[in-house]
Amino acid sequence: MVMGIGKSVAEQQQTIHAGEAYEIWQHLVLRYDLQELINVFRNFANDVDFKALLDLGDGVLQKEVAIMENEMKRLGIPLPKRPPKFINTPTNTEILRDETMFRSIYMIVQLSLNQLQRSLLIMIDTRLRDMYKHMQSSQVDLYAKIVSYGELKGWLHIPPAYKG
Repeated sequence: MVMGIGKSVAEQQQTIHAGEAYEIWQHLVLRYDLQELINVFRNFANDVDFKALLDLGDGVLQKEVAIMENEMKRLGIPLPKRPPKFINTPTNTEILRDETMFRSIYMIVQLSLNQLQRSLLIMIDTRLRDMYKHMQSSQVDLYAKIVSYGELKGWLHIPPAYKG
């Protein structure tokens, strides 16, 4: 029998442990926050290619958010508050540089990958483990594109060579 089919919400909640429930909730909060940040950055970005990179990342996030929200509903885990759909932009859009916004996104994606790996290690539920493996794969692909873009633009802080 497929786990979860024909079970009440209370029975479905018992199929995962508290750590798994927290990790799903925490990762959804991170994605909500990142979606909001991307929306702010999109309003301030000047570089057309950077805006396209933001849209690419937002597309990945939207897919992950939908998967996580559905899983949380299935398991009866309360959803966190969603971010606003629209962000008002001040008239002066020159207060943030594209390079700084890029590096913020770059560091957040690194953090997200780190958290995905940590969470994957505590997942006992096969369905959740598979969900996290899929998200990690998508994020690794996105990270590779972000790094390539950052190298192309010269926006990554490259440490000096070390010759020991």
